[in-house]
Amino acid sequence: MPNTIKLYTEQMKKTVLTVLLSAPFLLLAQSGIKELKMPNFENNVATLESYKAIDVAVPVGQGTVLAAPGKNKKDQNFSAIDLGKTFYDLQTNASSGRRIILHEDGTISAVWTGSPDAGTGYPGRGTGYNYNDGTDWYASRSERIEEAGDDFRSGWPSIMLLDDGTELVMAHQSTVGGFITSRNDAKGSLNFSTSAGRLDDETVVNVNRVPIWNRSVASNDKIHTISNYWSSEASNVPVVTIDGVISPTTYSRWSVSGDTAEVAHMLLPGYDSSLYAGGGGDNYAIDARDSIIAIVIGGLGEPVSLWKSTNNGQTWTYTDVDNLPYKGPRAAAQMLLNADSMFTNDGAVDVLIDATGTVHAFWGRSQVLGGLTEDGDTGTSFFLNVTGVMHWKEGDTEPRFAGGPVDRDENGVYDITAETVNRLDASGNIPGNLLSAARTGTTSAVSIPTASVDADGNLFLVYHGAAENVTHFLNANFKDIFVSYSTDGGATWEGPQNITQDGTMECAFPCVAKRSNDFLHIIYQEDTYPGTHLQNHSANAGSHPNEECTMRYVAVPTSDILNDVLGNRVRTASVEDGQKAEVFVVSQNQPNPFRGTSDVIIYLRSNSTMTLTVTDMLGNVVNQGDLGVMSAGNHTVTIDANGLSSGMYFYTLTTEDHSITKRMQVN
Repeated sequence: MPNTIKLYTEQMKKTVLTVLLSAPFLLLAQSGIKELKMPNFENNVATLESYKAIDVAVPVGQGTVLAAPGKNKKDQNFSAIDLGKTFYDLQTNASSGRRIILHEDGTISAVWTGSPDAGTGYPGRGTGYNYNDGTDWYASRSERIEEAGDDFRSGWPSIMLLDDGTELVMAHQSTVGGFITSRNDAKGSLNFSTSAGRLDDETVVNVNRVPIWNRSVASNDKIHTISNYWSSEASNVPVVTIDGVISPTTYSRWSVSGDTAEVAHMLLPGYDSSLYAGGGGDNYAIDARDSIIAIVIGGLGEPVSLWKSTNNGQTWTYTDVDNLPYKGPRAAAQMLLNADSMFTNDGAVDVLIDATGTVHAFWGRSQVLGGLTEDGDTGTSFFLNVTGVMHWKEGDTEPRFAGGPVDRDENGVYDITAETVNRLDASGNIPGNLLSAARTGTTSAVSIPTASVDADGNLFLVYHGAAENVTHFLNANFKDIFVSYSTDGGATWEGPQNITQDGTMECAFPCVAKRSNDFLHIIYQEDTYPGTHLQNHSANAGSHPNEECTMRYVAVPTSDILNDVLGNRVRTASVEDGQKAEVFVVSQNQPNPFRGTSDVIIYLRSNSTMTLTVTDMLGNVVNQGDLGVMSAGNHTVTIDANGLSSGMYFYTLTTEDHSITKRMQVN
């Protein structure tokens, strides 16, 4: 073996921002962070004094008053369980879907999108599964349920319990396209049989256009599915357009016992370009109770709409749940030219049918502002403190605010950082598009609603949000999982309360079982860096490493929620201590496995000397290099492994005070 390994460093553009968003209302613009000089929460009207060429009153409107902070909780009486591991860390583009079931006998099934390795393209991506037999879960799992050796990636699963007591998981094939189903021998079994094909033989448009990102539910011997028309990853053909809608969201239905669709790729009545410019990934949700089927669609910047069927999907009624002043293909342009603020949903929705057959809709909503300045600049922005989750139920004339950011220190300010809010593009810029500006990675700062109802009719809304004053040393706020509740059918909401209360971990992508008993049954993803590798990893976006994440389950006593004892504090002792203890970040090398060279991205909080050491599986040092003094910020280290034998190795990056070790595979 060679005595040395070639090491190259390149100082990358530093884009980590240090500005705290510290006003009651906050404006994010293409040019950077601008502060709106707004009064406190109690006022109804505010003027935009710092925004050029706009001299209008901005009505605060619905949802501006934050829910009262919860009481500090006592010692936790519940703990999170490790269900499985995944390197693929994007559980959804917007809405959580149906990924956990509480069965009538008290057992629980859960699924997620996972990958056991961090290889380029995640070739082993598939559906993770775990089961609780009423006493305990299986040991942490990384295996996918789809049969080994299948030459496709799968993801975005929905789990269903069929009338015969077996389980069915429906996911999509991203490399080929279409749906795949995995049927379990029995509830809780690990013996899944996979069938590659519901509607993957495209007949409506052409062979290169396929349905993906499904949301599926089983009821009354039927499978009901909504999904998007999209291109398979292997194709490069123009997007499909139906009734003027680009890549539309469509509805399909099968008998549980058959593979032939009764309805295939149907546009729901009224779903056309007068409402929607195009379909979006995961901008929709579905629920079923007996013969009642409810579908909610709410694309980013577009209306929130409900379709309801009372006869198992034979006929549908449409309801405009949350309207917007502009719709269809010209909506984005019209909003940009508008000189006033308006509300828009962030693309994340959920739907729930209670025991009375009443449909409840939930969605993330932001207040956005667009308009031409006197200089001709089309700046775009949104108001952070009115970001939250809305609720509407059948019979309502207006939606209501159900959950929002937690003002944990009760200072009247939502203290999260610019790094948390900004979903930077590849050039390190804040997105200039008005609608993109209303998102922060996976939807907005408070988003991903998922709802449950218990036998007494109490409603529970679970969502994730940036935890105030809890930052990683890269200066982005960690997310926590929050819950609000209603004891009067959704007429009023109480909370929010913090479920995870970790302070040192990113807790995101919650999904709660639709039906609850004495507990809320929740799964979520946890890792050590705010944001996601798949959405936030670039040289200019904090260099989120490709690290192994944990899918967790928690059973939260509903009595604790209803008695307001969870609170909103962080249970860990000192965030500052954690920041001081960790002085640099090291990504997983990419590609991995590799032959030749592989890159490692590191982030230094301050100037530090750095060495890199490579050892074999026995701990023998095979290569070592001195990188010298490296300045604060992002750097790329390129490892040239030509000449190394195939096998597993460890690389260790060391500063004066700390070291981080990760594995790499040389082919």
